[in-house]
Amino acid sequence: PLKEKKSLYPISQFNFKSYQYLTPQLNISEFLESVPGLFILNNNNYAQDPRISIRGFGSRANFGVRGIKIYVDGIPETSPDGQSQTDNINLEIIEKLEVFRGNNSSLFGSSSGGAISITTFENFKKDFVNIGYSLGSFKTSKKQATVGLVNENEKMIFFISNTKSNGYRSHNAYENFNINFKYIKEINSNNKLQLIGNLLNSPNALDPGGLNLEEVESNRSQARIRNIQYDASEKVKQYKFGLNLTSIIRKLQLTNSIYYNQRLFDGKLPFGSGGIIDLKRAFWGYNLNLNIQGYLNYDIGLSYNNQRDDRKRFYNDNGIKTDQVMGQKENYENISLYFFGSRSVDKLNFSAGARFEQNTISLDNYFKSVGDKTKKISSFNPSINILYELDGIDLFANFSSGYETPTLNELSATVDQSGFNDNLKTIKSNTFEIGIANFKKHYIINYSLRIFNIITKNEITPYETSSGLVLYNNAGKTIKSGLELELNAQIFNEFSLDYNLSLGKYKFDSFVSIDDDYSNNFMPGIPRSHQNIKIKYNNENNFNLIVGLKRTGRMFADNSNKTQIDGYNSITIKMSKNLKLFETNITPFLSIDNLLNEKYFDNIRINAFGSRYYEPASGINFVGGLKINLWRKML
Repeated sequence: PLKEKKSLYPISQFNFKSYQYLTPQLNISEFLESVPGLFILNNNNYAQDPRISIRGFGSRANFGVRGIKIYVDGIPETSPDGQSQTDNINLEIIEKLEVFRGNNSSLFGSSSGGAISITTFENFKKDFVNIGYSLGSFKTSKKQATVGLVNENEKMIFFISNTKSNGYRSHNAYENFNINFKYIKEINSNNKLQLIGNLLNSPNALDPGGLNLEEVESNRSQARIRNIQYDASEKVKQYKFGLNLTSIIRKLQLTNSIYYNQRLFDGKLPFGSGGIIDLKRAFWGYNLNLNIQGYLNYDIGLSYNNQRDDRKRFYNDNGIKTDQVMGQKENYENISLYFFGSRSVDKLNFSAGARFEQNTISLDNYFKSVGDKTKKISSFNPSINILYELDGIDLFANFSSGYETPTLNELSATVDQSGFNDNLKTIKSNTFEIGIANFKKHYIINYSLRIFNIITKNEITPYETSSGLVLYNNAGKTIKSGLELELNAQIFNEFSLDYNLSLGKYKFDSFVSIDDDYSNNFMPGIPRSHQNIKIKYNNENNFNLIVGLKRTGRMFADNSNKTQIDGYNSITIKMSKNLKLFETNITPFLSIDNLLNEKYFDNIRINAFGSRYYEPASGINFVGGLKINLWRKML
């Protein structure tokens, strides 16, 4: 039911079949930059992962993604405690993408201040082989191959890639190796099976660290000295398996999903005690969903998710692992029941949902023998959506609620590394939203305008100690209010324009931390405005051109709002030309980023000690290459 009315819910939907021949496929932001309300920092530090925020949710992340659920082919990339990494997401085979904005706990449970659902290649009717090779600035290279096979009622898609780069800054190199497998079988007219497998090997990703302003002005591309001294970096191996079985019985659609994910992480941080992390994580789950079409269209279901972390920390002696300083086993168990129903009566569309969840968190610090500590968190989250259709436009109003438990990493971050921060509370929030939209296909201009207000209690914020350890505490109350405008226009047959604008005020309403009062200050790491314009050109000769202008407004780097980060403009040009040679499609492409050579910051390290907030972005940079597409009929 979510897809029946695009204007009823704050969902952005995209198809990337042709776009894949234009883009470098290096950062997930290439696929998300047209989503209003969504902002990404940290595109180019692959030891930290991008920081994705949607309407302010996720902005606290010290590394990886927090507060936002990510799914690939229906399988969670987000662990049950709310942590997501994007390094094993195969950007090269993204076919479709949906972004759910705002509180979505009634749909997706904890840590879903937004949700990103990715579908990889599956919409093809012939066997094919795709090969790609590209080179770019900073010795960046990518090699990739995709094979799709069709045999009557089944499909198989194999994918493999290898990406390397030295990065713009010193101590900024990375490499990753990805393999993905997808199998789809129509068992019969009523049953469909899908299997997913994924392997990631990232043997090294170096972290150049944050700089202070004096260091930036001296040399923008330098790394922090301590990061080189302590060899700040990470290496990761990850294995994922998922199964979806969909069955149709009259008006009932039954979906069973199971998944298993194992992540082996070795990280080095730029300090001594506890500066080396050895983390073994495994998480798995099961979801049962029943969709019934009738007088009332509704989904009802249950899910179970479990996560086990074995976390060890060692002394970092100038990059060498020495004495162990911490060791604990952490467990996160989640059980949920949910319901979502919708009904249309003439021009009135109504939907409502609710989800009950029970979470059990336990930590056993076996190294210091502090014993087992357990925390139980339950939550009930409803949502209501109403839309009324007028001639040519839709009016709508939504209410949704959400909650977000602290992650295991945040709970285990303590000064003495004893393993459990009892003072860290669960985030709870409510969203109110109204808007007007027009998504009628025969219109030249389609638009959506939304105004929202989000009241949040116990917002979790990071801060850094003098030793370099990142800890977390709760803000009393925050208010996030904003406006989102999405506009699509077909100017001529060959020209189209996409535009999105996000305006917002993200403020601490009440926040007292020890001796500091941050009440009425702006939340750091979120710009007050963000807008993106794309002009697209495509002609009969298969020439494609996209010119993009991104404007990011000012933001603050700290809770005290003493350090303001200036806004910036960035222009990107992407072009490709499809050529046919001996029954083979060859597509050369070129992507130019930061055309104006603007000096801005790729990442802001929120509340960093010593004012080391800044991770500079590169000037103008290039990526170019070839995509070769081979179609053939099986003998």
